[in-house]
Amino acid sequence: MHLFETSPWRDMKLLLIFVIFIFSNCSYADNTHQFYEFRTQISLTKQVFDRWDLNVFTSQNANLVDKTYGGEHAPTNIQNYFLVGPTYKYSSNLNFVFLGYIYQKTNPLFDNFVNENRLFQQVVYSSDFGFGRVTHRVRFEQRFIHDKAPEQKFLGTRLRYQLGLLVPLQGEELNNGEFYLNTYNEFYFITSGVSGAIYNENWAYAGIGYQTAKYGRFEVGPLLQRVVVDKHDIRYFNLLQFSWSHNFD
Repeated sequence: MHLFETSPWRDMKLLLIFVIFIFSNCSYADNTHQFYEFRTQISLTKQVFDRWDLNVFTSQNANLVDKTYGGEHAPTNIQNYFLVGPTYKYSSNLNFVFLGYIYQKTNPLFDNFVNENRLFQQVVYSSDFGFGRVTHRVRFEQRFIHDKAPEQKFLGTRLRYQLGLLVPLQGEELNNGEFYLNTYNEFYFITSGVSGAIYNENWAYAGIGYQTAKYGRFEVGPLLQRVVVDKHDIRYFNLLQFSWSHNFD
């Protein structure tokens, strides 16, 4: 018996749940705010040992609209993000990050910036699903946060679950020189620390990508981030996301 049994019926149910959650981000807040940003991200992976890869990921969010919020203009550079994840490949479908590191700085050009250092553990499981590949990613984070306004430091933990689907658009398998569809939905749950809600963030994305022979994958698409500050304040970040990912063989 395989470690993880798969079946078309199980994957169909998961895909149905995935689609429902993507389109169910309705607002229940008294006050909502819309933001528009451009996000670039780069993911580079290199095999370092027989079963071990090293992944380095970085992203940056830039404001697209000259808009004030709370009496201040939003900065051009909204957020910088950096991740290092040593990845253990148990099989072609299953991998683990036993201990990874993330650094994030929000509002880096303002005095009231927020520094965040995180440790994380992660499990990723993928399976073929007829016309595409379904990926499940579970990540648990330990967050060390330094908020400059007001001046405070605190520790929190968060659980994230991402359900993704990659579909080749020019055949049953994705080959070099072909386009593909990539879509995912990620749910964020605060398990300890300061938060206005337990289920406080949701990221929904759908993009078109192209796989090259030498330079990895290039991808672009809209990303909607829904952030719950409290039950009276929900913020929607509408982003155009551009991605480059490359695996150095």
